[in-house]
Amino acid sequence: MRPTAEKRHNDWRKAIRKRNLSHYYGHWTDADGNEHEYYDNLHQFSKNKIHCSCPMCRAKTAKNKQVFSGGKNWSITDKRKIDKMKEQVLEEE
Repeated sequence: MRPTAEKRHNDWRKAIRKRNLSHYYGHWTDADGNEHEYYDNLHQFSKNKIHCSCPMCRAKTAKNKQVFSGGKNWSITDKRKIDKMKEQVLEEE
């Protein structure tokens, strides 16, 4: 178990990072020219998920079939495992 102080510090660091991502990607300007953020205070960032919504960040394995023209968007470790299994099948034949 980690001490409470360390957990609190890590939560604070993650919330700062999420706030910076939100400010860079997620703020918007209304009709009057005022900028708005996702949340008002830092505590809300520590409890909610803020992420970039670019295609690289939101890519899932089978959600989008046209990603990289392979049908599946495998992670690097999954690709290595598949290649290793294919090599084993070829060696047995």
